[in-house]
Amino acid sequence: MIKDMKSYYSQSIHSASHLLRRGCIWIWSSLAERKWREIFFTLLKRDHLNNNGFILPYTLLLLMLISLLGLSARDLFITKYQYLTNMKSMYEKNVSVSHAILLEMESGEVASRQLRGDYGEIGIQSEIMNPEEIKLEVTFKRNGKVFLPTTVVYNKGTKHIIRWE
Repeated sequence: MIKDMKSYYSQSIHSASHLLRRGCIWIWSSLAERKWREIFFTLLKRDHLNNNGFILPYTLLLLMLISLLGLSARDLFITKYQYLTNMKSMYEKNVSVSHAILLEMESGEVASRQLRGDYGEIGIQSEIMNPEEIKLEVTFKRNGKVFLPTTVVYNKGTKHIIRWE
């Protein structure tokens, strides 16, 4: 197969140089043509894949591509892990606040309390807005950080939430 390839490419190089010479375009000299043939046939023989150092650039390129892929995968993993950690803490806060509001609605007392839950401390302040509505202000504290308070207004008789801010 290599002989067929050699003859095919030899003919195509010869015909290309013949066309260039015929068209009065003197770009290639016979020495340059001979040099191009040597380079081309050397690549066809695949002698460049021996242990003389030609394989090293490809190995380095492959190593750089694998390293780049590894670094980008690491960054994606870290970003995803940070997002999941943040969402977990937000769900824990929401669960704690919702649980505290439900406990306060069941008791029906108007008072200020501090509750300690599994995920942090919860401060509840309640006040009567009118005879039917009670306003609860719930603050969540974890690791010394105080989150924005949640305000809930609910109907005392039906225990339905009117407003949640």
